[in-house]
Amino acid sequence: RNILSNYFNLASILLLCTLLHTKTQIMNIFNFLENKYKLNFSTYLISSNFYLIPFYQKYNEFLPESSLPSKKFLTWFIGFTEGEGSFIVNNRGDLCFVITQSNLDVYILEYIKETLGFGNVIPQSKVTSRYVTQNKKEIELLIYLFNGNLILPHRKEKFEKFVKGFNLWVTKGRIILKTIEVKNTLILPSLNDHWLSGFTDGEGCFTCSINKDKGFSFNFNISQKWEQNIKILEHLCLLFNGGKVSKHTSDNAYEYRISGLTNCKNIFTYFDNYKLITKKSASYLAWKEVRTDLVNKYHLDPVKRIELKEKARLINKFN
Repeated sequence: RNILSNYFNLASILLLCTLLHTKTQIMNIFNFLENKYKLNFSTYLISSNFYLIPFYQKYNEFLPESSLPSKKFLTWFIGFTEGEGSFIVNNRGDLCFVITQSNLDVYILEYIKETLGFGNVIPQSKVTSRYVTQNKKEIELLIYLFNGNLILPHRKEKFEKFVKGFNLWVTKGRIILKTIEVKNTLILPSLNDHWLSGFTDGEGCFTCSINKDKGFSFNFNISQKWEQNIKILEHLCLLFNGGKVSKHTSDNAYEYRISGLTNCKNIFTYFDNYKLITKKSASYLAWKEVRTDLVNKYHLDPVKRIELKEKARLINKFN
């Protein structure tokens, strides 16, 4: 656990140094931590960007007549997958990639299918549908996309097992493909790409409650299971210059929360530039409208407070 903590502390420091363009300082910190903690980072590539060239090359090879998905979509899709996707290896060794959504959000699954140019959207139950692919070449293409581009440690563990399963799977059957080596790349969330937008579409929540008196709470939350993901949530405190991470009421779950009208200003700056595209988009716009009303002191007016309370209640009506 201490090694993992040091690992992400290093990443946060390196990202800050990169933003300051202090290459010498990066190397000094890198060498100091490697010597102090006896950690070996030689197999890790530290990056602040998603590397999509291998995916684009494989995509042109596999689907030469199709339009390339944009970087905007792919970085959103990576974030959304880290929140909602599943890398599955069944007991027979067959592989499956799945994203499950409520039928209210089935259009998102169709959007993913149409933009990627492969996969299927099928009903799972009366209330849910799934985007799914079990095709070897399509799975290979997704591995090229996610390889070295995942952020959450727990997702990386699942993905590594998925790739190991793939490397066994592709040596059997009618279609034989080359094995793939997992890339050990460290990327942290940024306010300069769509990853956090995609992840929030999957895992984020905008909330506001208006009390009977003049008080209120105004929050943006992201919850995530597994302790090894805590450092990623803590990094959001740095990005948004506020908030805190605490243990969630659910077992083995943790939550990043930033509260208050002033503290949440940086949240608006990000999501106004990197749009949400699920029903969370409607929640965000309603949340933003409620903030304007709160800034205008509507909660202090007994009549307007009743209307504002109803607005706040409807923020997550469809979530």
